[in-house]
Amino acid sequence: MQKEKYRAFVLLFLAGMLSVHLVLLWNSLDLIRKGYPDFTIFYSGGSILRQGLAHQLYDEATQYRVQQQFAAGVSIRQGPLPYNHPPFEAVAFVPFTLAPYPVAFVIWDLCNLAFLSLMLLVLRPALPELKSVSVALWLLACVAFFPVFFALLQGQDILFLALLFAAVYVLLQRNSDIAAGCCLGLGLFRFHLVLPLLLILLWQKRTKVVFGFLMTAAALAAISVAIIGWQGALEYPGQVWQLEQDMQRHQTIFPLRMANIRGLLENFLPLTSKPVLAIAVAVISLALVVFAASKSNFKTASRSEFDLSFSLCVVVTLLASYHTLPYDLSLLLLPIALTIHYLFNNQKIDSRTRLTLIVPFVVLFFSPLHMFLEMRTSRYNLFALVLLWWCWALFKELGRLKQTEAPAS
Repeated sequence: MQKEKYRAFVLLFLAGMLSVHLVLLWNSLDLIRKGYPDFTIFYSGGSILRQGLAHQLYDEATQYRVQQQFAAGVSIRQGPLPYNHPPFEAVAFVPFTLAPYPVAFVIWDLCNLAFLSLMLLVLRPALPELKSVSVALWLLACVAFFPVFFALLQGQDILFLALLFAAVYVLLQRNSDIAAGCCLGLGLFRFHLVLPLLLILLWQKRTKVVFGFLMTAAALAAISVAIIGWQGALEYPGQVWQLEQDMQRHQTIFPLRMANIRGLLENFLPLTSKPVLAIAVAVISLALVVFAASKSNFKTASRSEFDLSFSLCVVVTLLASYHTLPYDLSLLLLPIALTIHYLFNNQKIDSRTRLTLIVPFVVLFFSPLHMFLEMRTSRYNLFALVLLWWCWALFKELGRLKQTEAPAS
């Protein structure tokens, strides 16, 4: 009876969050039709390739001309919403450009829902509890999570990376390291969210993962060179960096909207010079990566230790990433699922520890807080404090787990 009441409360809470999202979606329909969402960059990138202008993929004048063909009604832009992703990703969006922009947006979001459904299917063999969860209930829980909803609202690509992270988790658990590395390499369209996890696995001496990663990276690099040529490929990193500086100057993207160490330091050390702040961000972020790598154990770990370790590494990856925007927190779906799985299978955990582990993702599931920090105050970086709390909770529980399992080993 108590479990039924708990289940009913969770469903009611999720339905409430989803209702908030549906209201926001309804109010955004006209903006979506006009081309305001981030999907614009993918659609314009695919359009540029389809028009045979691959060597002009990163040319702002070309991007703006192409975007004016389908997003001329966006009054806030005096220039293009720049395509800054790697060249190989633009290829995937060429088929979408065969449909008008609003139709392509809907098709892409349906693809994202398919990625979420596949994520459930990938995780089911590793997390038996998910076998009783229907795809509909899983999608309800996912879309009730604001970062996922925001990713859908913007037409972002982060949900495919969430699927890849789930595949990496399952493959590592099976010791299929080369395949895990290949999946991680496929995530290079979000390289800033992939490299911290790769560094952790390198520290763990999972060299086959690195080998699989490098093979995939080489293949994607070859595709990129074929698209924009050697000169364009060599100029790409500099273009992305320059674009980053321009977007910060124009307040298009700024650290206070990022739930990471960079955003947190920008908030608490506002008067620090930019070079000193950049060094502090790099040092603390790298220290977090080393901390997660040294406290995790993927080779000789028990199942519980493996799940908590991977959860810790994903949370640290988001904190250490140079860019962690609201929709990027969609990657937390995996550590949330793993933490819930751990709590269900360890009934002897005391209530205080249980509460410490649960509080972070309960806060993260509260959509009004996301909307307030993102849309009202532009202080989304404060969510980094929640992620740091979660890191601490996972670290404490990993320590306790090692102590209790030590006598048995």
